[in-house]
Amino acid sequence: MLKQALVVHPDRKARILLERWLRAEGYQPQSVSAGADAIFYARHMRIDLIVLDRQAPPSECSDVILGLMTDPKSARIPIAFANPIEGDAPILATSRTIH
Repeated sequence: MLKQALVVHPDRKARILLERWLRAEGYQPQSVSAGADAIFYARHMRIDLIVLDRQAPPSECSDVILGLMTDPKSARIPIAFANPIEGDAPILATSRTIH
C-alpha cells in the first residue's frame, strides 16, 4: 500500500509540482489549497505526511499545526515545509512530527 501524502499550497502549479515529486518518492498525494481543508483531510483520511507551503504566513501554518494537534488522529502526522521549484525536487526546509 502506498503512503498517503497531503500537499497544502495555495498555488495550483506548486501543488502539481509537489504531487509529481511525492509520486516519484512513492507517495499517493492529495492536495488542497487551504489549511482548513488540510485539517479536515487529516482527521478523516489516513495521511502519512503533510507538506505545507514554506512561504505561507506563520499564522496560517500555526493554524494548521494547532488544528492537527487537537485531534489524536492527526497529532502525530509528520509535517514537511516545502518550497517547490519547477524542474527540481522541492526544497524541504524542515520536517518534524507534532507531539
